Amino acid sequence: MALINSRRHVPGSLREIADVAWPIVVSMLSYTAMGVTDTLLVGQIGRTELAAVGIGTTAFFLVNSFMLGILHGVKIVSAQATGSGLHEKVKDAAWMGIAIAIPASFLVITLSLFSGPIFAVLGGPPQVQELAVDYFSLRVWASPFWYVVIAINDHYLGKGDPRTPMRVNLVANGVNIVADVIFIFGFGPISAMGVEGAAAGTVVASVVGMIMVGYTFLRTVSARPRWQPDVLREVFRLGLPIGVRNAMGVMGFTLFTAILARLGEAHLAAHQVAIKIVSLSFLPGYGISEAATVLVGQYVGAGKRSLARLSYTSAMRLGIGVMGTMGFVFVLAPEMLIRLFTDDAEVLVIGCALLRIGAFFQVLDAIAMVATGALNGTGDTRYTAVASVGASWLVMVPTAYTLAIPAGLGAAGAWLGITAEIAVLALILSLRFRGDRWERGTKGSRVRT
Repeated sequence: MALINSRRHVPGSLREIADVAWPIVVSMLSYTAMGVTDTLLVGQIGRTELAAVGIGTTAFFLVNSFMLGILHGVKIVSAQATGSGLHEKVKDAAWMGIAIAIPASFLVITLSLFSGPIFAVLGGPPQVQELAVDYFSLRVWASPFWYVVIAINDHYLGKGDPRTPMRVNLVANGVNIVADVIFIFGFGPISAMGVEGAAAGTVVASVVGMIMVGYTFLRTVSARPRWQPDVLREVFRLGLPIGVRNAMGVMGFTLFTAILARLGEAHLAAHQVAIKIVSLSFLPGYGISEAATVLVGQYVGAGKRSLARLSYTSAMRLGIGVMGTMGFVFVLAPEMLIRLFTDDAEVLVIGCALLRIGAFFQVLDAIAMVATGALNGTGDTRYTAVASVGASWLVMVPTAYTLAIPAGLGAAGAWLGITAEIAVLALILSLRFRGDRWERGTKGSRVRT
């Protein structure tokens, strides 16, 4: 059995969670830095371009979310197989993930042919829609390379090696930042591309990431690719609910963005800036949630459910501490943070209000994310999917619309809708893990061989 860091730290302890989480957090922070840089650079062109990249990014994640969720089944299969000592199955999970990634990514690319109708639904002024189509139509070509990176990275995460994905993400995101500067503003013989330059930078970075992680994987995995239908089905079984949850969640957030777009450029731009800032705490929290998935999955695979519960508790303490601290920062200095992106007076006022709301839901978000990660590690992905989709469509969307438009609260009202959604998720998911439904489902069974 190869439980991560079991030789150095007490199993399930806060130190073990932290040791697994920090490389994931660094990866997430590097991704945040890339997104923040995109926003800063495009913001220098104008708020129309800033709004266009915001809508374009939302559409990109909308068309990719389902398949990415399925690929995350690789991580759960790898984690539980590692705990069970089935090391060949860990390798097979990676190959089956790659087998899914390549055809799925090209299926997604075909959706770029329908970019016009997609952005018509999302709304916004005609000039914003036109620029968003340009951004989206180029960025979607990053998908084939990105999918392979996700499949292999999840293989490493599941088997307890978060440092390899961290190195890949740091290099790729660093390349993205440099490429953004070159393509957005032009350099030497390369002409300035504006918003399309931000998309081109992402494509280049994805290619670099795939080459790097692919070389590492092929160099360290001695076994040749094996077609394993049982492993493929298991990846789908665990990943499909995550894909549905992702797709429906992004669709809900897309509708949320469409609500903001109808409020005007200032509200949409303020949302774009505020969400980038809040992601400084969201992504580390997500990294801690990923650590919970890995360790809970490994301990469930090993049949050590008490250590799975202890890992959940430790991850919860760490997540609340990190995100709660960031919430205080958002309360203390909202204007200073918004001014890093724009000096537009209207955007500044709206953005400060959004950051104060974001500070309020930090702890709730930590609880919801850690509980989601831990439940996914047990294989209870169907429940997390149903809960997340229900909270998104039955709580967030109607609440955001009602408070933003009929109640006249604008973007701040929409963000109160997000707060309501997170509060519901935090409650029902934490109660699920604290109960015994998932544990009864894992008794007497391990990952299939």
